[in-house]
Amino acid sequence: MEQSNFEKLPLRKKVFHVLERGKAITARQFLHYHIKLYAYSDFFVELWYIPAANKIDRIELLSLDDLLQVYKNAFDISDLLK
Repeated sequence: MEQSNFEKLPLRKKVFHVLERGKAITARQFLHYHIKLYAYSDFFVELWYIPAANKIDRIELLSLDDLLQVYKNAFDISDLLK
């Protein structure tokens, strides 16, 4: 699925697609959110989950620049840059 088509989907369908076909990469915490990064199709998305409410609040698409900025300490990519 292309990114532009994914963006048009309602939240419920985005969640279904990401959980069904996405590949979990890493996770992080921010305030009261558990945020999980997924590779889906040819782009990256974050699933924002609120454990206290047992609710997925949103799904955010990330550009490669945003991905590298937010997750720069989450994994070592130096071997890929050689």
